[in-house]
Amino acid sequence: MARDGVLLVNLGSPDSPEPKDVKRYLQQFLTDPYVIDIPAVFRYLLVYGWIAPKRSHSSSEAYKKIWTVEGSPLVSFTKKFAEKVAAINENPDVEIRWAMRYGSPSIQDVIQNWNVERLKVIPLYPQFADSSTQTALDEVVRSSNSKNIWALNDFYEEPEFIASYANQINKAILDFKPDQILLSFHGLPEHHMNALHPNHCLKSPNCCDKITSENQFCYRAQTQSTARAIRASVPFPKIDVSYQSRLGRRPWIKPYTDVVVSEYAARGVKRLLVSCPSFVADCLETLEEIQIRLKEQFVREGGEDLMLVPALNAEEHWVKGFTKMISRKTLAWTPLNSQL
Repeated sequence: MARDGVLLVNLGSPDSPEPKDVKRYLQQFLTDPYVIDIPAVFRYLLVYGWIAPKRSHSSSEAYKKIWTVEGSPLVSFTKKFAEKVAAINENPDVEIRWAMRYGSPSIQDVIQNWNVERLKVIPLYPQFADSSTQTALDEVVRSSNSKNIWALNDFYEEPEFIASYANQINKAILDFKPDQILLSFHGLPEHHMNALHPNHCLKSPNCCDKITSENQFCYRAQTQSTARAIRASVPFPKIDVSYQSRLGRRPWIKPYTDVVVSEYAARGVKRLLVSCPSFVADCLETLEEIQIRLKEQFVREGGEDLMLVPALNAEEHWVKGFTKMISRKTLAWTPLNSQL
């Protein structure tokens, strides 16, 4: 029996790009109260009666554009990454597995018969958010009988993560020779931020300029910290930050990626390089939303070309950096026993 089990968790994907599987996935994903935080009865009516039926076909078409012979890019990249990390793990007391919060393989299926003394959970989201990190951790707690569970809540400014993303961006700069770089993070509704830090978040223009005890779990503050660290490692003068993937009518974190890109085109920017440092694996939000739709928008509005910087995926420098990162004795693990 391994002493430590290390579970890598990513978001998940439909089992196929067909509408029936996409609909099932949307129902599971969007009925999570961390994702749509309204009373359960209204959430289920909204998702089952409106969103899932309405979006299943359009989302199916989007998934079909990025689906590969290996299936979902997010799932295949996460699987390859976990296998590579396990392959270079030299500690016989550590066993590494991977799971998805929604879809397959589920957290419950992966850990229900996993006999380890200590379970260490790493949600593969660099920046902490309730709708990604916390829901994954809660699902682990619900699915496990272990009384010794620890979590890595975030790694948004860990040197190995920053170095790997800077590596990807610097390579892309040499290949693409951009006029402008945009760091496009996944967006969140503003009220998600205010719910965690009601006396701090979005209260002033510079509230996220540094990490403090008041905003240490603020998603926007963590993305801004990631951006500052990347700027310090990428010798390029024009690097902006924006937020993508908004849904619904309530305000999300600004500035919005599609709006910023329209402004670039209007200003005469011709070659735009976009990196998405809230993702460690390429997925629908990077490959379809950015590489296809955003590029089409930019060219239509006057730009010449847009290039997506590949996510870290299963690149060797990230596999080695991640393995080094999780082996570091100073890494901040949080006990989840109090949640059991």
